Amino acid sequence: MRQNDLLKSDTGDHLRVLLYSDQQSYVVNCQRCKMPFPISTPSLLQMEKMPQDMYRLLALDEDVSDRQRQQRDRRAELIAPLLAEECICDKSYRNRVLREIVSVNSVSRKTVLQYLWLYWVYQSKNALLPSEKSNAEKRPLSTDEKAIRWALNKFYYTPQKQSLQTSYKMMLRSKYCDAKGKLKQDYPSFWQFRYFFRQHRDPISESISREGIKAYQRNHRPFVGAVSDYAGTIGTYMTDATVADIYIVSRLSRRPIGRPVIYTMVDAYSRLITGVYVGLEGGQYALRLLLQNTFADKVSFCRQHGLEIDPQDWPSRHLPTKITTDRGSEFLGGPLENLCESYGIEIENLPSYRPDLKGVVEKLFDLIQCAYKPLLKGKGVVESDTQERGAPDYRRQGTLDLEQFTAIVLRCVLFYNSQYIQTGFIRTPNMASAGIMPTAAAIWSFCLAQDDCPVSVASDPHLLYALLPRADGKITQRGLELFNLRFSNCTFKKRFVTAGLNGRELVKVAYSPDCLDTVYLYEDGDYMPFTLSQKMYLGKSLAEIADMQQSEKSESANWKRQELQAQIDLMNDIMQIADSAERGISDKGKISPQIQRGRTIARAQEHMSMIDLLTAEQKENFNER
Repeated sequence: MRQNDLLKSDTGDHLRVLLYSDQQSYVVNCQRCKMPFPISTPSLLQMEKMPQDMYRLLALDEDVSDRQRQQRDRRAELIAPLLAEECICDKSYRNRVLREIVSVNSVSRKTVLQYLWLYWVYQSKNALLPSEKSNAEKRPLSTDEKAIRWALNKFYYTPQKQSLQTSYKMMLRSKYCDAKGKLKQDYPSFWQFRYFFRQHRDPISESISREGIKAYQRNHRPFVGAVSDYAGTIGTYMTDATVADIYIVSRLSRRPIGRPVIYTMVDAYSRLITGVYVGLEGGQYALRLLLQNTFADKVSFCRQHGLEIDPQDWPSRHLPTKITTDRGSEFLGGPLENLCESYGIEIENLPSYRPDLKGVVEKLFDLIQCAYKPLLKGKGVVESDTQERGAPDYRRQGTLDLEQFTAIVLRCVLFYNSQYIQTGFIRTPNMASAGIMPTAAAIWSFCLAQDDCPVSVASDPHLLYALLPRADGKITQRGLELFNLRFSNCTFKKRFVTAGLNGRELVKVAYSPDCLDTVYLYEDGDYMPFTLSQKMYLGKSLAEIADMQQSEKSESANWKRQELQAQIDLMNDIMQIADSAERGISDKGKISPQIQRGRTIARAQEHMSMIDLLTAEQKENFNER
């Protein structure tokens, strides 16, 4: 047993030993404000000992305000004369010192005893620190303040977004007007209303109630996390699409065809662009082509667009472990859902209007468009003044076709994959020791070389076939027909002949819209290639072929009109000649002998006419000589 020990009595009271001796000791009750009292030491030895941490205060001076520190020191000086041992065991002496302190400092007796008891219980002057409480917590709200709080909740913190002035006037109308609508004599001023609002303002409640929970989560919520907390290594892909800020033209006719759509797939950890699609269509059609590009070899893909790259510049052709998207409906149902289920790919569907949850891919669109837009001004790029009066019509300025714009986007992708330095990326100690540059391709390659890398190469050839778009084709006597094109395969000659005898056969065909040189007939889980028979369309994309066919169709309509006009002119000439002819007069009797006799005379006249014509021509030539 020592001085200042904490004990627990049989009644459950917590006692602090202030003075200790062999026969009698003095203790103070730690739970009730009561002065020290004596107790026999043998009874103290029977009590349960308690840990000192229960009544220990730790408050550093730099953690408290100057006002609190000054009040603490003033209170400690106030009770300093009462901390002597005589004040613990001698009540009369304690009262005499207490009366002197009260008279000199003009403070109440109860207050001084409260400070003294706190010090004895906690044995620290930090027990004398005043609490930092606002005025609202110290006292109950007045009637006017309750009315102001009601008005703020009723009129201000609402989706109608009323102003403070309007909310104040609505409060006066509801709470401070009589039955006839006349304003009462006593009512709070607007300055009191605004002061109460500022003192009790809750920015979270204000943002949610006035703008909605989605606006708060998107624009005002605290950003305390990082992408590295969400994805610890490569394999988590984020996908999204945007309409490019540029108008393009047709490759063949050079007519405007609108703005293209850019789909991207980005690895959340390394920020590597694992796949890209640039086209005119969206939805599941574009998403399938995006996934196909994600799993394809990028060297051969870039070679199709006139780019020769090193495999390390774009090293991704791997299956993800998770795809994060706000386009979850495009993954539900059909082959994409089966594909993700078969390869163990988890689909995380984000809520709509929350671009902040996939900021990696959202920022990527901004980086790509900021790279080409300043260089393509006046060539179809949409500026910020597109809706203003007098702004140019950017639709008429387009000069790039889809193939040229795709080549520009690919070069931007290669730059951000292999050359762009990610200043915000924090390298791991292993990356730093290996000297890995904070570029997306270098980070990806480093993670790929680790033993615990979760991604794997998409080596199944059927995977790329399965991602190709599908269309209904027909097997006819002329071959496989798709998009008004004909395709052939020498092993299907018997089916072509059968289709000519029994009628056409409907089939499912997989195709790549970038090039229709080869399409694939899907039957019984197998893909059989068919080659394009019409050589003039070789190397063309589906959009280019459709444009050519449309141009041919429009010209064919003009040709048909010219032909029809020529037929009408021919009919007019025939009718005009027929109307000017006189009806022949025949003798009575049999018609056949008359026709023979007339035919003989007509032949003789025709011969004489030819002789006269030749004679006249000879005379004319003789005269010229």
